[in-house]
Amino acid sequence: MSFKEQIIKNLEANGFPKKKVSFDLEKMYELAEKNGQSLNNILDDLSNDGIANEKSTEKIIFSSIKVSTESEPQEDLFAKAQEAMNQMSPEELQKIQSMAENMSDEEKQKMMDQAKKMGLF
Repeated sequence: MSFKEQIIKNLEANGFPKKKVSFDLEKMYELAEKNGQSLNNILDDLSNDGIANEKSTEKIIFSSIKVSTESEPQEDLFAKAQEAMNQMSPEELQKIQSMAENMSDEEKQKMMDQAKKMGLF
């Protein structure tokens, strides 16, 4: 069983995806290193699979990435995104545009893959 599979198994054993689950950050890095893997790469893979993570100083908190459902159709998601963009200052919009322009092709592809898995495309 891969380290990624072990993480998923432990998440499910702790009530995921219905509940947010947290693990000790330092321990997770140690276990990944012990398995000869990069925890950051595994976390990216999990994000692509619909498992979000947020790091605090001591914990990694895992949660399910909300996917568009019938109660919130894609049009509503796009409307919310447009509304959020309309509330941004020109400087904030420029910063986001600059970040996107400076992304590598690989990063852009990862972002598109995540959007597809979330049902945005």
